[in-house]
Amino acid sequence: MLFELVTPYKSISIIGMCKNAGKTTVLNELIAAHRDFDGILALTSIGRDGESTDVVTSTHKPNIYVYENTLVATASGLLKHCDITSEVVATTDMGTPFGDVAVVRAKSDGYIQIGGPSMSQQLIDLNSELMSIGATRVIIDGAISRKSLCAPSVTEATILCTGASYSSSIDKVIEDTKNSAELLMLDETDFWAGEPTERLTFCDDEGNVATYESTPLHEAIKANPEKKHIMHRGAVTDSILKPLFMSATPLQGVEICAQDASKLLISAKTRDKLLLRGCRLSVLNKTVLLAVTVNPISAYGTHFDPVELRVRMKEAVDVPVIDVRSEND
Repeated sequence: MLFELVTPYKSISIIGMCKNAGKTTVLNELIAAHRDFDGILALTSIGRDGESTDVVTSTHKPNIYVYENTLVATASGLLKHCDITSEVVATTDMGTPFGDVAVVRAKSDGYIQIGGPSMSQQLIDLNSELMSIGATRVIIDGAISRKSLCAPSVTEATILCTGASYSSSIDKVIEDTKNSAELLMLDETDFWAGEPTERLTFCDDEGNVATYESTPLHEAIKANPEKKHIMHRGAVTDSILKPLFMSATPLQGVEICAQDASKLLISAKTRDKLLLRGCRLSVLNKTVLLAVTVNPISAYGTHFDPVELRVRMKEAVDVPVIDVRSEND
């Protein structure tokens, strides 16, 4: 099912709600599904992936297995940990803790370790480089707390991974994953066009504009009661929005538009408060969320019933839910 979902897209990101959410398992499933792909698959990662033990949690991790002709963009210092026969086809000046990123072509099947660049612009540039070399689809494996990877400027579509490692409470896993998925699927604004140049831009239906660079959001809203459309450049966080509730800022009919879903770093509780007060969230550039994958097994000892997790997640989100381990959807 994963292969069918990614087929329309040239670049895919895999992001996780937490460590050990099953991202590498999803990556391996996608690689295997591309074995008979009539094209060239390319892989890279934010941070290191493919090692057998997580260096932070000391938990077991799946290895990454690739097939001949796959392009791999990885740190030069990690090539010694790959057991494929490879050919270097490009070098870059994108630095990592393990050396500059190089692009190699697998000349045999085998295990690899991936360590790619960490900056969004570097990933955009690397994606273009891989396409120019001949890649027809690029998959970028993400890292915890790197939601920027799902920005439409970086990849065309994304897969969200979650599971028992996020929390010992299945209710919390469902609630927070639902919130993340719904933020990723927010509609594009039908009012704004063009990237913002100021931190805050207010506009009314007649086109009257006010801009702010340092004024707190709640103060700017109170100063512009007739300007209901707000474009917010940069991250929108709980701490930025909290003063709206503490100061009883009027929010009925207000639209807060972020550049894209990767900029919306807010909890389910904060989002619910906005909605209850009549405030609508939107994005300038919409993210395509292909699926939510679930992992019922925690690296820390907690296991969920796989059927319950899958069924409840299906009820919570409006995209396909896949348990890659059981290959049921």
